[in-house]
Parts: sequence; structure tokens; C-alpha cells
Amino acid sequence: MEETVEERGWGPRWWLFAVFAVVAAVHLAGGGWDSTTAVGLPAGFAATLVLVFVRRVPSWVTGEWESRPWSRLWMRASRNRTIVALPFALLGVVAVLIGLADHPPHGTDVLYAAFVAALAVGLVVALVVRWGRAVRTLRLLAGPRTALPARFDDGSGETGTVTFPDGARAYFTLHDPPREVVREIERAGTLHVTAAAPGKVLAGQPGGDEFARATLRVAHATRTPSRSSLKRRLRLRTVVFVAVVAAGAGLEGAAAVLIGGALPWVLAAPVLLAIAATALWRTRVARVVRLLAAGPWTSIAAATMATDVDGPVSGWVVFPDGLRGRFHIEYCPPDVAAELLRRRRLWVAGAPRPGDVAVGLPEGDTFAIAWLAVTDRRARRLDHPRF
Repeated sequence: MEETVEERGWGPRWWLFAVFAVVAAVHLAGGGWDSTTAVGLPAGFAATLVLVFVRRVPSWVTGEWESRPWSRLWMRASRNRTIVALPFALLGVVAVLIGLADHPPHGTDVLYAAFVAALAVGLVVALVVRWGRAVRTLRLLAGPRTALPARFDDGSGETGTVTFPDGARAYFTLHDPPREVVREIERAGTLHVTAAAPGKVLAGQPGGDEFARATLRVAHATRTPSRSSLKRRLRLRTVVFVAVVAAGAGLEGAAAVLIGGALPWVLAAPVLLAIAATALWRTRVARVVRLLAAGPWTSIAAATMATDVDGPVSGWVVFPDGLRGRFHIEYCPPDVAAELLRRRRLWVAGAPRPGDVAVGLPEGDTFAIAWLAVTDRRARRLDHPRF
């Protein structure tokens, strides 16, 4: 099988504009417009433009660490780095709490205090989560492996089918697999996993150092919600988000009025984290709704080598402008699969474009999120995705 050399498409880092807006708002609320602001805001905005639109910026500047095949050595190093950094982060939280208790902020200093407290607690939470993941991964890798018969369904090198010990058939998806894992499936038809059950597992040779994160999914085990139920889900999550914001504001107000002292600043961090988590929970459905509302349904030519696509499927597409590309669907509903196999086409909501799009049938109620990418040599200016 020919090795795929495509990579996921790159897009501007729009989220950095939000970071700039938050920092600018805090500064203006605290000090207003002065000589520092007159120089700092234009310079900061210029730097933000570079970080947003310039692709080749060092990853340590933007925090976008490149994906790589995972290895035990890398996971041990990640665990050790986290252990070293965690005490310093805890000291930072203690220093912030002591400072708030000794010198309670007043007026506009409240914004600065809440911002610093949220950063300190958020850093500790991120380090603890990263340490926990590294420890759990190393424990799984040290445990036994189960060899499952496996094969690739197409030339992607990441999706295929496996057979569980009880004879049940399942689909697998490998995420950034190292070559030795792909080669083992191609040559020996075997996939060694840490657990022979549907869900997220680790895959790799028992005596090897590198491994891949994999998802095993039994046929009919995954379903996407219907289009008619999405707006209802979005309304429900919006109500929950508003309730969390109101409850957090009420809790902060009650703590400031009834108790005072450092307690309101201690509560600010978990309240902000709860609001952020709820906002992310709502955004996942809102993003799908936006994809489905992108525009009228458009038909594009598509094909796949798989004969049974009730699960992950990859294949080829031809965009309306004639450019060739690839597509990948993590779970393909039966009606979309029938349209793909019988009529060799996909229906896309809105104009077909590289990236995530919604696919389905114009008259149907089911849908799936597909990932499209241009691979035509005439479009080298676009980033090529990797399946």
C-alpha cells in the first residue's frame, strides 16, 4: 500500500483574536486609555495578526504542538515533566490566594485578580489532567495485549475492520499510527490492542516502543442524532448554559455580599471553568447546526473501495470545480452509504469545501459529518489532509 503523505488542512488561528480582545478589555477597564495603551494596543494587534495569519510560526509560540506517533519513551518524559512543573504551579496558586487574603482587591483591580486566579487554577488543572492521562497510558501499555485479525478497507492506512474473539465484527480507526503498526496490519493481518472491546484503546506490538490510539466500534453501535432533534438539543444546551452563567454570577454575588474576604476570588476560578465547560458542551451541537445550515444541498461525485460502509469510510471525491480530493466519514448512515455505493455521490450541505461538512440526503433526516480535502496537484496552495 502506498504511504499517504497528506496532512490536515491549515486555517487561521481565529481564537487568538479572542485572547487579544480579553487582554485589551482587562487593560482598558483597569487603566483606561493612556500612553501605554496607545503604543501597546497597536503593537499587540500587529503581533496578533502575525500569529493568526502566518502559518509557519514556531509551535511553542502558539501552543500547537505537532502530532507525532506516540511512544512509551515520550509518555514517560511527559509524565516526568508534569511532575516537575506541578509543584511550581501549586506554589503559584498558594501565592495568589495569600495575596488575595492579605490585600483584597478593590474597584478595577477585581478584574485583574479574577483573571490571575483563573490562570493559576487553570494551569494546575491542565497539569493534573495531563499527568493522569500519561500515567493511565503507561499502565495500559504495561498490561497484556490481545491480537485481533484486522485488515484495511481502503488505502488510507487508518480505517478498517477487526474481528473480536467472540466472532463479532467491528470497525477500527487509528489516529496518527506509526509505520510499524500499519505494517503489522498489512503483512500479518493482526492488530494488537490493550482491550478487545468497543471503545478507545491503544494499539501496538507488545514489545515495541511506539503505539497508536485507536477506536473500535461495533456495527450499529454509533448513531448520529436526527436533523429534527438537533435544534431541540441546541435549545436545551443553551438553557443549561444560561442557567450555569446565572448560577455562577449569583454565587459570586452572594459570596461577595454575605461573606466577603478572599472567598469570592477563590470561587471565581471554578465558576469560570464551569462556564467554559458548559459553553464547549453547547458549541459541539451549535457547530453541527451551523454545518447543516450552510446552504442548499449540493451533489458531488464520490467513490470508495469499501463494499460495506456501515462504519468509518474513506474515499475519493471530485469537487464542482473539477479538483480531486479525499473524504472521510467516521460513521456513515445507511441511506448515505446506499447513495455512495449505488449512485457514487455525496450530498453536501452548502458549497463543498475542504474541511468538515455535513452530508446526508436532501429529503432525509439522518446526516453525518464528513471531512473533505483537496489532493489535486493543481491546488498545492491548499493543505492536504491525512487519513
